[in-house]
Amino acid sequence: MDRLLRSIEQLYGFKIKTWKVIKHIKNSSFVALIKTDEGKKKIVKSLYITPERQLFIVKSEQLLAEKGVKLARPIPSLQGELYMIFDKVPYVLYEWIDGKSRQLRDRDALESMVQVMARFHRASRGLDYPNEVQIYSHLPWEQDYKQRLKSLKSWHSKHKGSNNRKAVIISRHLPFFQKMAQKALESLHTSHYQNYMDGLDSAKSLVHGDFHHMNLIFQKDVGVLIDFEDVRYDLPSKDLLRIFSMYTKQNPFEGKMFRGMMKTYENINPFPTEVRQLVYMDLLFPHIFERMLRKKKYKKMSAPELKEWIKQEKEKALYVYDHDFKPQH
Repeated sequence: MDRLLRSIEQLYGFKIKTWKVIKHIKNSSFVALIKTDEGKKKIVKSLYITPERQLFIVKSEQLLAEKGVKLARPIPSLQGELYMIFDKVPYVLYEWIDGKSRQLRDRDALESMVQVMARFHRASRGLDYPNEVQIYSHLPWEQDYKQRLKSLKSWHSKHKGSNNRKAVIISRHLPFFQKMAQKALESLHTSHYQNYMDGLDSAKSLVHGDFHHMNLIFQKDVGVLIDFEDVRYDLPSKDLLRIFSMYTKQNPFEGKMFRGMMKTYENINPFPTEVRQLVYMDLLFPHIFERMLRKKKYKKMSAPELKEWIKQEKEKALYVYDHDFKPQH
């Protein structure tokens, strides 16, 4: 640690008075809070990723900040570099953000977070990256959907016939989510997805990739985004899915609330017709359900909690299907 601190002092031109490791998972992530001899707080962070990926993240953060997005800015070194290499691993120095996160417990909290999300997505269109920055995008959706369908089938094969109470609950609802996944995949084949992906980068938007209440710090009433390690080009549905799923952990699904969330979003960042079709198709696909199985999140839930959680995800999928995909007679 001492060697790392001395390297930071040399490259950034200040003296470190105190430091504290906040998080350290070997070869995964490192976060430390440092205080300079002038009393200023900063965060030093490493994700143990390639320099190419790190450059994309910090350049995205810098460009977003220049367009008015409130976030924890990466601090350039004395030579203007946005990251440093220490023991062959990239490290970034960030501003320390004073403030508090808000619990996602009610409609007001959801709306304030969606507003921040929509402004970030809107500002992310048309970013001008230097030629040396490698652009990162999400896995092509057809490949992603097929992998997740395969994951659902694999879970079913592994737990088929199990008497475990939670496995029985999941197995009872698994066919429904497989059906919704297949519907979304079929819709993808007739959608404008490839045209969107082949289109101008200026029309595409970034997604945060890990948008939740703990990654949004409020300074009075201003939301400041942090932790962009999963940032990439994709459609807004990825961030919308995550935040709404977390909201329904605390609140029952209501179609009115879902429509309100989407209206709040589109008042700030309206979808062109083709993009709206793709967003709702992705909202139909059971990303959150598949992730719950793959990450074994259900093991930390009680059986009643699992039942309620699945009910929420099912009601959301049925609502999207009935309003956007069900054949009209």
